[in-house]
Amino acid sequence: MNVAAAIAAAAALVAVLSGALSRRLSFAPGWRDQQGFSLVAFSAAAYSVCNLATTLGLPDAVVTVTSRFQVASALAHFWAWLGYSATFVGMREDRLRMGVRRGILALAALATLPGVVFSDRVVSHEFPAFGAVYRDALPTSFGYAVFAALLVASVVTWYRFLRAWRGGVRHAGVHAVAFGALILFGLNDALATTGQVPLPYLLDTGFIVPIVAVYWTLTVRFADNARALHSMRARLEELVEARTRALADAQAALHQSEKLAALGRFATAVAHEIRDPAAVITTNLRLLEDALRRADAAAPEAHEALADTLAALDRLGALVRALADAGGAAAVEPGGRTAVGEAVRATISDARIRAGDRIRILEEIPEGLVVRARPENVVHVLGSLLANAADAVPDGRAGRVEVRAERRTGAVRITVSDDGAGMPPEVLRRAFDPFFTTRRDERGRGLGLAIARGVVEGSGGAIWLESEPGRGTRAVLELPELEDSGPA
Repeated sequence: MNVAAAIAAAAALVAVLSGALSRRLSFAPGWRDQQGFSLVAFSAAAYSVCNLATTLGLPDAVVTVTSRFQVASALAHFWAWLGYSATFVGMREDRLRMGVRRGILALAALATLPGVVFSDRVVSHEFPAFGAVYRDALPTSFGYAVFAALLVASVVTWYRFLRAWRGGVRHAGVHAVAFGALILFGLNDALATTGQVPLPYLLDTGFIVPIVAVYWTLTVRFADNARALHSMRARLEELVEARTRALADAQAALHQSEKLAALGRFATAVAHEIRDPAAVITTNLRLLEDALRRADAAAPEAHEALADTLAALDRLGALVRALADAGGAAAVEPGGRTAVGEAVRATISDARIRAGDRIRILEEIPEGLVVRARPENVVHVLGSLLANAADAVPDGRAGRVEVRAERRTGAVRITVSDDGAGMPPEVLRRAFDPFFTTRRDERGRGLGLAIARGVVEGSGGAIWLESEPGRGTRAVLELPELEDSGPA
């Protein structure tokens, strides 16, 4: 095998592999255009295989047959290029273009018939540098017309790529340059067949140049897709993580809501069972105390026992009222209208009286903030938060509590911050649990924050705590904003 035959065989192998790869790629989403390019590669492989007969010293009959199929392969090759180039530049096939492509296929079929494109005569010319003797069938007059049609088809395809390049279509320049090289290789072979200029046949190699160029663009395209896929996967992972957190938060909120609903049912039942008997006992004991005081006959121990009993009943009454509040929190529904500034100022006024001079309470509330919630509910929640903030300041030193409000998208955020002792993580995690409290005195029932959460979430809002030991606590309350359309 000489150098020319080796080049033709190598070109055929490269073209077959490229065609198989393009065909496989064409089944992937977004790569359907490779179906047309696989026909470009396979037709180039067929041309190169037929070109082997011109350099291997085969009989004239074989040379004439392979020459006919070689021209048919060239016609099929440019037919495929016309289709691929139209897809590449986004050109829709009209009747004229479809007719031209069908005409090229008809010429390819005619080229395989004896005597249509080539006569039975075979001519030879040498190219000593490759050690090759090229043997070609002599074209007929119609054959020269077919060659002219091939040239026109190649120029039309090249022009499409040039226009796309000027129009800024990505990778069109690579296609234009490579296809221009293919046309030059074809002109080289046309001169070589005349025998007047000692030139090797290069068209089979020329077919590979645009194929390689296209595969370079496919590599870039594949890399772009890989980067896009990686970015999409990263975004998807972030979205899944966010949705997972949201689901966990929703499940936690649902669990908390179910606990609060159960607490509400329990609290209502217990309050109902305790309230009336406790009231009767309290009334009777007070009557007894008054009677003993008038008679002045009881021993001091009896008066002391009655006072302790009445104090215990007062605490029991306070617990009943707290349980009743918890039952009401579970039944809160969205609605109402509250001016935030008025609610905060009313709550702070009461809180200052309870906290005394030791706690300094400051507020910064912009005008015009209105939330969709009932005023009594907002005042109740703020009162609970302010009471907790004041209690968080250790005894023996002055403290500072700040109440601020700001507008957020579709909501109003109210924060109550203190400079107290703060909470460790295990306490912060359980702060909203019913009956959980760190207080050891008679006021610590552990229902204030649980009731506050029920009221806020029942009003369509959210509440949470931010705290670190030694750095104070920040309670955050968000409620749906309502357009200010009149007095509350």
